[in-house]
Amino acid sequence: MKQQIYHAATALLLLLATACTQEKPMPFLGDARVQLKDTTILRHTFIYSAAEVSRDTLYIQVNTIGEMADHDRQVNIIQVPEYDITLVTDPVTNRVDTITTERPNKAVPGTHYIPLDDPALRPHAVIKARTVTAMIPIILLRDASLKTDDYRLRLQLAPSEDFNTGERRMIARTILFSDRLVQPSFWDINVNYTFGAYSTRKHQFMIDVSGEKIDNEWYDANVRNVVGASQQYKNFFKAALARFNADPDNIASGAAPLRETDDPASPLVTFPN
Repeated sequence: MKQQIYHAATALLLLLATACTQEKPMPFLGDARVQLKDTTILRHTFIYSAAEVSRDTLYIQVNTIGEMADHDRQVNIIQVPEYDITLVTDPVTNRVDTITTERPNKAVPGTHYIPLDDPALRPHAVIKARTVTAMIPIILLRDASLKTDDYRLRLQLAPSEDFNTGERRMIARTILFSDRLVQPSFWDINVNYTFGAYSTRKHQFMIDVSGEKIDNEWYDANVRNVVGASQQYKNFFKAALARFNADPDNIASGAAPLRETDDPASPLVTFPN
């Protein structure tokens, strides 16, 4: 009997040891990889900067997959084109063909941004020793063409001597930038219930009547985590718009009612109820 109890106890201990071993996370056995923290469109404008400002730096967060290293590791970022894909059905055969068209206004290295392989930037495109993340600088240039058009810089992680790339859906991001008003990123998540559909005319009106920038920094500081702020700002802008449209001078000059563009048939500027 004692021998049976001994064997049963031994078996139980082995079972518990096996269970504990199975609960431990499996070690990462693959090669080191990098991917982006965020892949949403990053919008930027020079419009708020002083006239003498000729460049601005944005940062792209890169995260690693795998273990840390005891040395700095190079991250490789390249520019890639963007494409629009249109499906066209042949009226005779009913076959569906794909038409791929490269998007216009692709940012030009040296004109719209400092080339990504510039020797001065390479030391900053690294994952530092004993770290697993980095903020990689992207330097945009204030070219005169930004006054009339928005330009697109599509960034994509590429293999380097130290890293392969991570998940396919997490390796590319677009920067959309200009030197005029552009839709702030925060507007994407509030379009239906805070300020309504975006237009540069509405955006400029909000800046004029509030005296504030109405950009992502403004939203983060004044609205994002402030209880009731969205409704208060919306009420403020609606009241300001009503006063503007009722002003006799604005009506006489044709400025009121305020419309999305100078076209008298364009939609009126409005804010949601």
